[in-house]
Amino acid sequence: MNRPVLFRLTNNLDIGGVQKRIATVLPLLNEEFEPHVAVYRYRGHLFDILTQKNIATHFCPIQGKLHIPSILRFKLLLQNNRASILHTHSLGANIPGILAAALAHVPVRIAQVHRKNYHWYAKSALQRRKQIALEALVHRLFTDKVLFVSEESRAYFQRCTGLPASKLAILHNGIPIPQKTLSKREAKTKNNLPLDKVVVGFVGRFSGGKGVAYFMDAAQKMLNESSAFHFVLVGDGPGRAKFEQMVQENGLASAIKFVGPKSDVNEWYASLDLLLFTSDPDAEGMPGVVLEASAYDLPILARESEPLREIQQYYSKIAFINNNDSLSHQALNTLKLKETENGIAQEFSIKNMYRKTAKLYNQLLQNKLHQKY
Repeated sequence: MNRPVLFRLTNNLDIGGVQKRIATVLPLLNEEFEPHVAVYRYRGHLFDILTQKNIATHFCPIQGKLHIPSILRFKLLLQNNRASILHTHSLGANIPGILAAALAHVPVRIAQVHRKNYHWYAKSALQRRKQIALEALVHRLFTDKVLFVSEESRAYFQRCTGLPASKLAILHNGIPIPQKTLSKREAKTKNNLPLDKVVVGFVGRFSGGKGVAYFMDAAQKMLNESSAFHFVLVGDGPGRAKFEQMVQENGLASAIKFVGPKSDVNEWYASLDLLLFTSDPDAEGMPGVVLEASAYDLPILARESEPLREIQQYYSKIAFINNNDSLSHQALNTLKLKETENGIAQEFSIKNMYRKTAKLYNQLLQNKLHQKY
């Protein structure tokens, strides 16, 4: 029996949160479906990796959300590969992708929204209202289901678009769950981190919304308050050189370590005592870094946001920064938090994400089959 052909459409396959989850879940779907992934802006690091994993990859440029030649080009790609399901990611893929799938008579059409405040990204309020109206119309007419990674983004999207609740659903992000890790001492020793300090970590890109400046300011305050801490930043981005220079100029190089990007961050999570999560509250849909740290049973001190409150329902070792208390005191108190039962693996594992995704695809396909007959 032929497997249903599944297409995912995203702007690129670089190393980002959305892309990593696509690259991880598609091979798991390979038994039930014939997965394809199409990118419309540029290929990215994971493009060739997925090809090596027997996932069909396509580069299909889309020059605008209503660019007719681009929509027709993608329609032809869907038709030539007998697509049964299209699953698009974010605004730039949702509108032209869903329109192309409707023209190609793809039976199941799914769109996904990953972040609340950054989804409609036009600079002016008028342009954003136009984006909202256009996307709402496309989904109302042609989309079977719109997926969200958090309750906050789902509720916000529904308020803005007026779409019925029956068309919207939450599909939490999935992360790989570590089976075996180094001990704290082994990981710290391997990564040349002090055994007699509380190692506080930042993991992520040095880019807008990630709160790197907030982290650096917090690190300096905590070092002024106590000598108990050591800081490590895992990641890269356009702002890294500026922060490294600042650390050097302030004589803090022995206490704040920049280790650059790591394709496998497992041993770095294992070597941390505390994750200090400083992303802007509106910048993350469902932060993968917090989920990953939770899977390693790390205490987390964070700027408060609704998605983190949602994670806290499954993992209680999360504390929110109180601006009226010293950060060093809050950090030491966060280390004392106890976890009675870590529900991250059950709700946020890649396997659970795969099971829920496959179930949704099959249900929608069955519904369309019944409608046809």
